[in-house]
Amino acid sequence: MVRSFLSQWLGLAVTGIISLVLTPILVHGLGSFYYGMWVLVGSVLDYYGLLDLGIRYTLQRFVSRYCGMGDRVALNETLATGLAGMVAIGGLLCALSFLFAAILPGFFGIAGTSRPIFQEVLILEGLSVSVIFPARLLGAYLCGLDRFDLYNAGLVATGALRAVLFVIVLRYGFGVLGIVWVTLGISILTLALNWRLVRWADQAVSLHWSLANWRRLREVAHFTVYVFLSSVGDQLRFYTDSIVIARFLAVALTTPFNVVTRLIEYYKYVFYPVTGPLTTSMSTLDGQNRRSDLQRLFLRSSKLTVLLGLLGSALLLLHGKAMLRLWVGKSFESSYALLVILIIGYLVTLGQLPSQTILYTLARHRALAWWTLGEGVANLGLSIYWATHHRFVEQVVGPGLPAGYYGLAGVALGTAIPMFVVRTLIQPWYVLRVTRIAAIEYLRDVLIRPAIACGPFVAIAFLTRGPWMGSSLIHLATTVAWQTALFAALGYALALGGSDRRLIRARISDLISSLGARWQVA
Repeated sequence: MVRSFLSQWLGLAVTGIISLVLTPILVHGLGSFYYGMWVLVGSVLDYYGLLDLGIRYTLQRFVSRYCGMGDRVALNETLATGLAGMVAIGGLLCALSFLFAAILPGFFGIAGTSRPIFQEVLILEGLSVSVIFPARLLGAYLCGLDRFDLYNAGLVATGALRAVLFVIVLRYGFGVLGIVWVTLGISILTLALNWRLVRWADQAVSLHWSLANWRRLREVAHFTVYVFLSSVGDQLRFYTDSIVIARFLAVALTTPFNVVTRLIEYYKYVFYPVTGPLTTSMSTLDGQNRRSDLQRLFLRSSKLTVLLGLLGSALLLLHGKAMLRLWVGKSFESSYALLVILIIGYLVTLGQLPSQTILYTLARHRALAWWTLGEGVANLGLSIYWATHHRFVEQVVGPGLPAGYYGLAGVALGTAIPMFVVRTLIQPWYVLRVTRIAAIEYLRDVLIRPAIACGPFVAIAFLTRGPWMGSSLIHLATTVAWQTALFAALGYALALGGSDRRLIRARISDLISSLGARWQVA
């Protein structure tokens, strides 16, 4: 599990840095309008992700179980059935892309010379998503085998190549059309690479379309249907904002909002390495009926995600304005208000990721699906209302925002408030009932101890603030580094219990011994 965490963090760190560097290049290379168009198309096509019906997550869970059982036939049948479904869905997506290309330009008010460009971008991006569906399914198979190292190696390689090609096409003036052609080529390469990695990780794998069968499909369908409902809710929560902004405000305003959500995405990257390996480990423990070990893993992982959430939120609140200025330019400093609003909701949501994982592990995710769906619907409705009715927004945010930004702040509030309410008042208490963990134990270990560690950190960081900290990327990076080290020390001393500290020391010792043995062999 340690190897999986490290490979996940390393992979996401590299891809995150690539994306961090690439975003301002794309913003300035494409311009606000065409960058906004690209983001808008991406937001529309993100709904294509609903059509995977939660199969990727389900496949990872079932593959880890079948590996533990040593059931070779079930593994082959599950992979074949999943890929057959993804190929069928890919064909449907190709048809939908051409249909949307005819309808959506009028819906978003895109006319003139921009109309055919928008249509071509939509069709090519749709084809890319059609290809990437089976590629991602193969990636989920690798994760189910606990080969996150191979999965992340492929992710880094294709991500780096994509970034280099993006810079080249912008350098030679191919614009947004060059970007989408590169995206399609990288999607095809990813599919071929992931299949090669699966054959490397599982040399006994056998892929014959005759192995796809209805019996295997029915086996996972009951589990998948509620994953699908959760996916619908997540899409409404996280991927409707650009559509709302383009429809009710202006296409160009999707750019400042997207810059902020990109920064939030990098904040979320810190959590992704936890959830993948955690799914595999929790599924294994549940399959072995080791309930007490599962409870301990849940509490420890929840404490970790709460600590990560507090650290990331504090750093963004302290340095968010400087990050925006140094990253994409001084004109984006006014987007800091949007960042503050969104952090409120994301802190409570990301801190509880192990709660969602354990509900999926125990197949008790039906309620999670329904409240996530309700949250997504509330997000969409409130975002539309507050984007066009600013009285409540002005009372919450206050004066001083540029023209048009009160509508953006309304969209941000529509995202953050339902997220905060559901993840504070509903989810934790349901999870405690399902896992049979005492509320006082959860509050003490998962919430109170991390809060005690965060208090001194915020005080020290605030008292040592100075304008020089955000004067350059070097100063900002240095400040974030020492503040992160300070938080880690306070968290280790104040938030972790004795058993947690012993476990960390043991894992570090094992890792050092493993690296030393490999070095001697080399």
